[in-house]
Amino acid sequence: MKNEFGPNQDAVDAILERLDRVTHEMAMFLGTFEPDAPERRTARDAMRRAAIDSGREKQVRAAQREVEAWVNNWFAGGPMIAGYGRDITPAEAAARAAPAVLDAVSATVVADLLSESDVAALTDPWRALWTDAAGS
Repeated sequence: MKNEFGPNQDAVDAILERLDRVTHEMAMFLGTFEPDAPERRTARDAMRRAAIDSGREKQVRAAQREVEAWVNNWFAGGPMIAGYGRDITPAEAAARAAPAVLDAVSATVVADLLSESDVAALTDPWRALWTDAAGS
């Protein structure tokens, strides 16, 4: 049984599997959420404490590395523009989306240890992305 991300493995896997379906426009949408909003900062602190107190720091870091690889893959692609190299505009959108994705995946690793409001603060942008995509 795979348990790289702790007891919430299936939920973390679900987020990571959806990353492959995130388009440039979707990444731009995620980038509109303020990463330093007070409720996200407070929830992120709670998430970090929960990871440390529960010994799940390794699992959080493993999930975060998957997101980092996703962002890096955006920079490795992109169409060539004659005389200029690659178009990194989509990669820049992914980089701006990264805080929302990192928050969602990290909170999910320790979701069973956080308050509902902290989980919501960290995962709502990700959930809104898929709600918006389903409605489009």
